[in-house]
Amino acid sequence: MSLAAETLPCASCHAPVDPLRAPRVAHFHERFCYFCSVSCEQTYRVGEPERSQARLRHTPTAAAAPLPSFEDPSWAEPLPSLDEAEALSEPSGGSEEAAGTSQPEPGEADSDAAHLPFDPALSVDAGTLLLSLSVLGAALSLVLALTGSSELSLAARLVVAAVATAALVAECAMGHRSVTELNPLATLSGPVVATAAAIGLRLSEQVEAESAIVLAGIVTLCAATGLLMVRRARRPLELERLQLLAALDQPGRRIVAGEVQSTSAADLRPGEEIVVEPGDILPVDATVTAGTALVLPWFGAKAQVERKEGDSLVAGATVLEGTLRAIVGWAGHDRAFVRLAHDPRRRADVHGKLARLGRHLAERAAPFVAGFAALLAFAGSGSSPSVMLLGVASYAAFAQAGLAEIGSLQLMRAVLASLRRGIAFRSAEALERAGRVSSVAFCARGTLLLGEPEVTSIDALSGHDAESVLSFAAGAEASVEHPAAAAVLRAARARSVRPDAVRSPTPVPGLGITAVAGSGQTLAVGSRALMLRERIGVAGAEARISELEAMGRSVLLVALGNRLIGVIGLQDGLRAGARAAVQHVLDVHVEPILLSGDARDTCEALGRALDIDHLRPEVPPGERGDEVRRLRDGGAVVAVVGRTPIDDSALSAADVSVALSVAGSSSAEWSVQLASDDVRDAAYSLRVAHRAHREAQLGYVLILAPALCGVVVAAFGFAPAALAPILTCLGSAVALSRLRNER
Repeated sequence: MSLAAETLPCASCHAPVDPLRAPRVAHFHERFCYFCSVSCEQTYRVGEPERSQARLRHTPTAAAAPLPSFEDPSWAEPLPSLDEAEALSEPSGGSEEAAGTSQPEPGEADSDAAHLPFDPALSVDAGTLLLSLSVLGAALSLVLALTGSSELSLAARLVVAAVATAALVAECAMGHRSVTELNPLATLSGPVVATAAAIGLRLSEQVEAESAIVLAGIVTLCAATGLLMVRRARRPLELERLQLLAALDQPGRRIVAGEVQSTSAADLRPGEEIVVEPGDILPVDATVTAGTALVLPWFGAKAQVERKEGDSLVAGATVLEGTLRAIVGWAGHDRAFVRLAHDPRRRADVHGKLARLGRHLAERAAPFVAGFAALLAFAGSGSSPSVMLLGVASYAAFAQAGLAEIGSLQLMRAVLASLRRGIAFRSAEALERAGRVSSVAFCARGTLLLGEPEVTSIDALSGHDAESVLSFAAGAEASVEHPAAAAVLRAARARSVRPDAVRSPTPVPGLGITAVAGSGQTLAVGSRALMLRERIGVAGAEARISELEAMGRSVLLVALGNRLIGVIGLQDGLRAGARAAVQHVLDVHVEPILLSGDARDTCEALGRALDIDHLRPEVPPGERGDEVRRLRDGGAVVAVVGRTPIDDSALSAADVSVALSVAGSSSAEWSVQLASDDVRDAAYSLRVAHRAHREAQLGYVLILAPALCGVVVAAFGFAPAALAPILTCLGSAVALSRLRNER
């Protein structure tokens, strides 16, 4: 990225504007427009109707409103693409063509860029110029050391180093500071004190004057270079944050007294009813109350899905076909995709523990390290100037931008990578806790399994035929809502079998159902545990039951009059991506656990298919919370992947709860909320959190280890004091290069 790519022209007056700090931002015709003032935006909006009519004569109509994009050729640097090393395969049919979106015409973008009065690549903000001047000046002061140690040479080197320091001070005083940046006082203390010490020693003609001048140049060079490297690494993340916020800041249609009124996203409040029509981008999190539509479920999604009454949608979802009425659940900074990326009170890169650790080390630990190093040097009978210079160098080694921001950058990268997959973490704490998960329990049905079993076999016993067994089972299951019940009823309809007229059905949670058959005999339909509870022997069918379970099938037993009359085999298919999801958690050394209500043999067959060794079979949904608590009592940090409300017990007991298809809903207590029902996204949430945790820790090691080594070596006199900040700067470069390579 060139330094000239930091600003863009104001869309109205064409003055240079920093896109990250523009006073006003608006979205017109597939492009973001940046304004240097409110008056410029108002002037631009006045002429917008005429420009719109001109564009309509040359622009083809799109089937749906296109997503905002930074792909305009006038940008000097495009946004980073999705991390290919971690990208999980998208569901079939998710192409942009199927979604009904259209890309901007290249000619139109080129035409807009051609009418600019100057090339945006030629404009540079003052802060970047000052930082560049500081780097060049500090480097020049070091290069001038090749001219020797004459009085003139020392004076020239000192003046150049002082100018470099002054440029750095001016940048910190005049430039816009990100909330994640190191405090300017901490940044400037090292260069300013080093330069002042060099001036003082030079005026007093101390022998350490030349060393002080070299140290001043190195400290200033490292401080300015660190700031440039961090800002370069942060810029793509900031641009993506800006893109996301602009995409969500769309007008909405609020229903007031039966009339539809257009309003801004900022004016919408929870509880209000809105209408979303084809081409609209949802500006708030909402729950659908009426209608059915095909939507792109989150900003940047490729696959279209159907949403209907009762479903939740996140801000940024695009309606392709159909019209929806919805109730606003979350607005403003409470929206799922805004909480950790933009909310000043909850931003992950500001309030996360890993982010705060870096700033605390750079701001609070640096003085203690400097004092400790100076004490060691003093104990070694070092001269007063040498002790002072070592203290300054040690302080500068820790008070660097790379150390302060490596944790913040990793956390924001994780947040944005998750949002691209429709994953929203509840808080920065939830993100960091997900990075420490050691075991993940999958509630099998609906996550790894489709949750839509089919009847594959019916074995009749005790003189009954398959039709009568199915009739009794269908009659009992007709009164409950359960995937197994739905499978039995489908099988009865397919075979034209009339359900028996049962009476007094009584569901037994997790086991099955008891009732009274039309003949007046007691009827029990359910698992082996239900038969044992009702004191019904199953020994005669044990071989067949074991055979079905070994094939990975669930078994539904039917008993009439306290006698087993049939065995029904149910087969539930694996969800797309189930094996990939398990592999992703294995890749980050997290143990997968299968939590199921099926028999052990059935779970073992499923575990073999998915490469899961840890099985927890025959655990009904109501008891899974206790099972999860037992796992936690064993010392594991446990995540649970499930669906609400059926898996609420297990989700509530977990350290990290990962809930499918709940992002945007009025219930926001789960740690990780997915906008999709893809179990691969659930695995990705843990993987991206683990990688952020690991990379942040590795980044701290890469920066701190060289810094500490340099300080210790210099304190014992084995190397010059300037070595410590140099090693820290090199460590920062390595850590930040890893961040860029990950993207």
